[in-house]
Amino acid sequence: MITVFVPLLVDESAFLAHFMCFEVSALPQSDASSSNPNAESTITSSVALEASASIGKTSNNPAEMGALNECIQELLDGIQEDFYALVDWAFKLDPLSCISMHGLTDRYLSGQKAEVSGYVQVLLDDLETRITILFSRFVDDACYQIEKYERNVRQIGVVPYIPRFSQLAARMEQYINGSRDLVDQAYTKIVTIMFVILEKIAQVEPKYVDIVLLENYAAFQHSLYDLANVVPTLAKYYHQASEAYEQACSRHINLVIYIHFEKLFQFARKIEELMYNMSPEEIPFQVGMSKVDFRKMLKSSLTGLDKTINAMYRKLQKNMTAEELLPSLWEKCKKEFLDKYATFLKLISKIYPDEKVISVNEMRDTLASL
Repeated sequence: MITVFVPLLVDESAFLAHFMCFEVSALPQSDASSSNPNAESTITSSVALEASASIGKTSNNPAEMGALNECIQELLDGIQEDFYALVDWAFKLDPLSCISMHGLTDRYLSGQKAEVSGYVQVLLDDLETRITILFSRFVDDACYQIEKYERNVRQIGVVPYIPRFSQLAARMEQYINGSRDLVDQAYTKIVTIMFVILEKIAQVEPKYVDIVLLENYAAFQHSLYDLANVVPTLAKYYHQASEAYEQACSRHINLVIYIHFEKLFQFARKIEELMYNMSPEEIPFQVGMSKVDFRKMLKSSLTGLDKTINAMYRKLQKNMTAEELLPSLWEKCKKEFLDKYATFLKLISKIYPDEKVISVNEMRDTLASL
């Protein structure tokens, strides 16, 4: 309804300006035709009015402009309450209608000549402010609903507000009619709260913090993939979620690897610490670092390698609710383990050059076979 009333309001004020022999630019045809079914006749009449107005003496005298605006105010005074009621009614029916109403109002505001439509400018300004306030109320309520999840018990799997936001964003995009500032500001506020609350939810159970984060950031990316390709604001948060996902994956994978090959990497870390103060040749003569100690550590770490790797996979799988993430997570885990193992072999070759150890290629084949 507002798409009908606003053009009529603007046309009425423009008519009075023409009638009183003031020069007023006609509304651009693209705007008029998109919002007024009688656009062609309106433009034609405006042109005719301009032609007739040119016969008389036009004036841009400030005093006469003031008189014009007083006339327009008398003509339209009292209509503002009807507009406010219309906006309130539309908001109650569908809060997202504020997006299209804001775009329409903004378009007419930018297309008006302020000096000949002062009262209309004020009215539309007030209307735009009211629409913005109502939509902000809707966004604040959405943020409040998200914040309530922080009070819940331990969260397993994807928090409900992530798929709901993708549905909301898809609907919001359909309502955009002109400037998208209002929508982008809403995205910024809502997604910021989403990520803050997600981090807090994940901290409830420290053992599962990275599982909760990686599953939810992955869900955010998956649900917004299409929109992020066309909406720059969402693309920014998509990349932020991608980085957070990779960080959570890395922490979780490193923990799983360390649990199952703790002795191996502890031994490597001790070598690195000793190398700060002595040459590689001296290290085998330190307590706990002899060749015999090295062989014992290697035997306890790599004996039953198949079982250890299977246990590592099961640990990675444990508490995961998003099974679709497991294959890629396991590939990351294998790559990270091979990188760490290759670093370990380089270190060992400096200290125990004559010792036989499973090569990186052999380890890769073992991982691939499981």
